[in-house]
Amino acid sequence: MPPAARLPIAFAAAGHFLHHVLTGLFLTLAIVLERVWEKPYAEIITLWTIGAALIGLGAPAAGWLADRFGHARMMAVFFLGIGAASVVAGLVTGPSGMAAALAGIGLFGALYHPVALAWVSMAAPVAIRGRVMGWVGIAGSIGVALSAVIAGGLAALAGWRMAMIVPGVVTLAGGAMLVMAMLAGRVAQVAPPPVIGPGSAPAQPRAPIGVLVVLAVTFTLGSVAYTAFSTALPKWLSDSLALDATDAARLGLVVGATLLLGSVGQLIGGRLADRVPFKWLYVATFALKLVPLALAALIGGPVAVLLAAVIGLTFDMSAPVENLLLARYSSGRRRGLAFGMKFAIGFAAAPIGVNMVAWTYGEGAGGAPLLFAILAAMTAVMLAAALLLPREAAPAPRPVLAPAE
Repeated sequence: MPPAARLPIAFAAAGHFLHHVLTGLFLTLAIVLERVWEKPYAEIITLWTIGAALIGLGAPAAGWLADRFGHARMMAVFFLGIGAASVVAGLVTGPSGMAAALAGIGLFGALYHPVALAWVSMAAPVAIRGRVMGWVGIAGSIGVALSAVIAGGLAALAGWRMAMIVPGVVTLAGGAMLVMAMLAGRVAQVAPPPVIGPGSAPAQPRAPIGVLVVLAVTFTLGSVAYTAFSTALPKWLSDSLALDATDAARLGLVVGATLLLGSVGQLIGGRLADRVPFKWLYVATFALKLVPLALAALIGGPVAVLLAAVIGLTFDMSAPVENLLLARYSSGRRRGLAFGMKFAIGFAAAPIGVNMVAWTYGEGAGGAPLLFAILAAMTAVMLAAALLLPREAAPAPRPVLAPAE
């Protein structure tokens, strides 16, 4: 990998990990604050409402700012801003201050995905771009898995304030390192090269409207499906394994391990994207997802854990190729905005998935069998839509090098 690409990719991966750690800390600490502030959990958890909303609502503006002022500069703003907001959250004296600090975490957190993914798509060498996307993606998955561990561990060792301050200080240090690297000329603004796949032609300046419609459909339905699956996962596994309230730790371990195992799909999808035409890999991820979703509607018991891992794996396999498809069909000068719009669509569609779970598990509804039947039907629609993407040329044969004399 060229030295010029290593630092942007390293900072993008570290930023993805820290983004998910910092945006997840409060979800665990809310349980601690329930006792410290002597307020009901329902009241405390709502303090995250504005911050959570800003992560999605701010994404298009974040992408636009990156296109205008540079991706490296906006990544520095992300590190410094979200780190400072986390430190402030650890210093507040009450709920109103916490709500303001969490809003800052959400506001600066909105910068990460549209800025970093566009940055990586420009910096990574074409031959390994999918693999790089996979590694950056799995860094975020590890952040999701470890966020509760970091929050709970620091709170137990040094109190809830340190659980917000320490990760914030680490993130500020990362931002300072990025600024120093930029000033030293080691991280420069990256020119947007064409994003190509195996044997494909360079990206067009403007994507056909049909391609944008197809991607909008798959992005929207994919966000609904993933939110519904991840929301229902603890309940589904709890019912399938016949666990009760006293088995909360065991359930958490099973759910966490399942999600972490599924995150390996980021690496698989990324590596395949370097070898397989994007369209057919994208189609394959939906086809592979369809079978376990259909089986999940019919089968329970311990097999549900295996099905959950496979479903999670196929969801994560989609992510690198989906981001590469978006990079291909978006102008380099507007790539940040394109990624911002994608994550805004995901934010807007996600509540539908939550309410879908509530409806299917409601009194008199079908529960998990109905939910997974709906998700299988949605996946079939996404598969059909992906088949409408433009056909790609056959991969060019790799040169065969003669052995050295």
